Amino acid sequence: MTLRLLFTMTTGIALATALPASAQTPSAPVAIDTGSVAGTIEGTLTVFKGIPYAAPPVGPLRWKAPQAPAKWQGVRSTRSFGAACPQGPEHKEPWAQVGAMSEDCLFLNVWRPAKAGRYPVMVFLHGGGFTYGAAGVPLYDGAALAKRGAVIVTINYRLGRLGFFAHPALTREDPHGRLGNYAIMDQVAALQWVERNIAHFGGDAANVTVFGESAGAGSVQILMGSPVAEGLFHKAISESGAGGSALFPIRGGPISAEKLGEMWATSLGLKDATAEQLRAVPLADVVKNGRAFPFIDGKVVTRSPGDPFYSGREMRIPLIIGGNSNESSLGGMTEAAAKALLGDRFADLHQGYIAMTGKPADAAAIDLAEDAGFVLPSLALADRHAANGAPTYAYYFDQVPVDQRAAAAGTDHGGELEYVFTTKAAEHRWDGQDADVAKLMGDYWVRFARTGNPNGGGAPNWPTVSTQPTAYLAIGAKTQAARLQPVQERARDAAMADARKKWAAMPTP
Repeated sequence: MTLRLLFTMTTGIALATALPASAQTPSAPVAIDTGSVAGTIEGTLTVFKGIPYAAPPVGPLRWKAPQAPAKWQGVRSTRSFGAACPQGPEHKEPWAQVGAMSEDCLFLNVWRPAKAGRYPVMVFLHGGGFTYGAAGVPLYDGAALAKRGAVIVTINYRLGRLGFFAHPALTREDPHGRLGNYAIMDQVAALQWVERNIAHFGGDAANVTVFGESAGAGSVQILMGSPVAEGLFHKAISESGAGGSALFPIRGGPISAEKLGEMWATSLGLKDATAEQLRAVPLADVVKNGRAFPFIDGKVVTRSPGDPFYSGREMRIPLIIGGNSNESSLGGMTEAAAKALLGDRFADLHQGYIAMTGKPADAAAIDLAEDAGFVLPSLALADRHAANGAPTYAYYFDQVPVDQRAAAAGTDHGGELEYVFTTKAAEHRWDGQDADVAKLMGDYWVRFARTGNPNGGGAPNWPTVSTQPTAYLAIGAKTQAARLQPVQERARDAAMADARKKWAAMPTP
């Protein structure tokens, strides 16, 4: 199969039901910088859910950078997940059924081995197109990874228009402050919480890996190039994150975050709105059609996600990056899209894809569009990161549960997550091959978090990205090292040339 990728949303996966809090055994309290918390003992693990890492971003704190959480007296029970961040009803997939929602949603969860130790830390950023999802869905249960000897942290962050919003009235409040990308600021605040507190849970604050999928992977790439995240993590994993996307600026240019914010406010009858009027808008109106994405603000997000890799400004830390064999499950990739992306290079690349895949012309064109628009940009970032002197491992995931294997076109966007976390969807069936792949994936991820190198334990050797053509690990029924084909290299370079032109054309705030 050919390579494909995107970072907008996680595919639908049915969710298991957690045990009620009343059936769980409370743990001994753990003292952190805001008070003491008590979680639950679950076998060889201790689990803490719903720990606040920032003040509730409500009322006058809506559309402001996250503030320090309040301290409390006594022991706070952390036996249940906190509320998910508000999101619209547009998506009905099980992964988007996040339960109770509230603007008071800046919570994180911790799974840690009960045995005392100093463990590597893995902080997960969920997907959902920056608009949907939550850290507490069972798909992201950290137990299986924690049992391998790691402290696992999952976080909520503000979504949609609550997470990404700019307006001149908000800028006037603090023109020199951190503006607009509140979700990315939330992620930074959570990493700062980890830096201050994770040692109390047996975690090594000097050995933190950030890993994310889809929008979470896009966040990982943004954080690797953000000056405000410098030093907060030491390794990174990007699963199905877009490497070639171009972000528009907060102001300037034909499209800007402030212009979009003004248009939205005007649609509500708030032309020339004040900050107080904006914060008084009912939550239902804020969330409605509230799809939003990061933009360049000049302080938190200073460049498009892939740009720092090409300018040599990304964190020089060990990186795993890759995607799945059917990222096109999200749709939208057509021959017309390939022509728009590749221009006069399309015809030659199209002929190369027909020869490489053995498919009819129309199917090969779709494969080319998917590759050039999705996975190949991530592998381009792998090349650049390696060239900049950092250990880099690329992958291509192609495994499907046995009950879907006969009809599947490959691993859908987000389909690797149940293998990474070993959280088989309730409606899926696994055979021995699936279980083996899940063990392999989890072991690779935790070994990487521990040492910066995923190899060991008798697993197939995962080569570093070094010389061309790009080396990667094909993970699936037959896991083995592979390299890009020449036509894929040409498609990668053509797609990234287009992306770099778009980056250069974006005004800098």
